[in-house]
Amino acid sequence: MNFLELAKKRKTTFEFSDKIVSDKNIYLLLEAARWAPSCANIQPWHFIVVKNKKQIDKLMKTVNYGFFHETPPQLIACVLLNERCAEPNHSCFRGIKPATHDSFMCVGIAAAQICLEAEDLGISSCLLTPKQKESKKILKIGKKDVVPLLVGLGYEKKNTFKRKRERIDLKKLVSKEYFGERYL
Repeated sequence: MNFLELAKKRKTTFEFSDKIVSDKNIYLLLEAARWAPSCANIQPWHFIVVKNKKQIDKLMKTVNYGFFHETPPQLIACVLLNERCAEPNHSCFRGIKPATHDSFMCVGIAAAQICLEAEDLGISSCLLTPKQKESKKILKIGKKDVVPLLVGLGYEKKNTFKRKRERIDLKKLVSKEYFGERYL
């Protein structure tokens, strides 16, 4: 499958079966995340694999819009490490404080690569945004670090709810030179 086919096939899963993702496949997902591009190659991330159901249940109570999702059997917490953003050789930040914008984007790309690798392996996924105070306490994360995203993993239940996948026409999403100038 080429990349565009993979990108079109990947979707958010709302209901998971109890089937667990193998450790071999978790390793592949983490490798995909590790190879994500990052600003100045700082690799500002740390990943926490969460398999304990009680821990996952606690984390799911911290996520925005969590009520739309059934609890996945596994999670990968994507942690943004402030210390990597504050390195003296880090040149991405010009006039803004570290641990913002670019570093969050880097963690988002790593999470997206987890989801795309999961799709390629036949594993279902969802991206979840947790509330910081609660999720950091549950995961025992340092005061300066943050958890921008959780990636829920598992396998979709059969006959589950499926939202219709539509996209806005590309002509309405792209401009040439200036906003509103037709490109396509």
